[in-house]
Amino acid sequence: MSSDENIVAYILLITDSVNTEEIYKKLKSIEQVKEVHMIYGDYDIIFKVEVKNLAELSTFTMDIRKNFNIKSSSTLITLAQK
Repeated sequence: MSSDENIVAYILLITDSVNTEEIYKKLKSIEQVKEVHMIYGDYDIIFKVEVKNLAELSTFTMDIRKNFNIKSSSTLITLAQK
């Protein structure tokens, strides 16, 4: 990944089950969010985000956790993509 490329990450969320669909809908309207999926398994939502740098990713992730009342999250940063 060259320094002029955006950071792409996948973020997995554990929500309180009552608000999962509402969070899903809100995420779809955020500019940096490129894909959103409600899923089965240990997590409730996975979404793809594209940001300019790691600082922006950190701020973005913290804002999502705080504003959407997320129980837990995990962020996976891509090294390469095709």
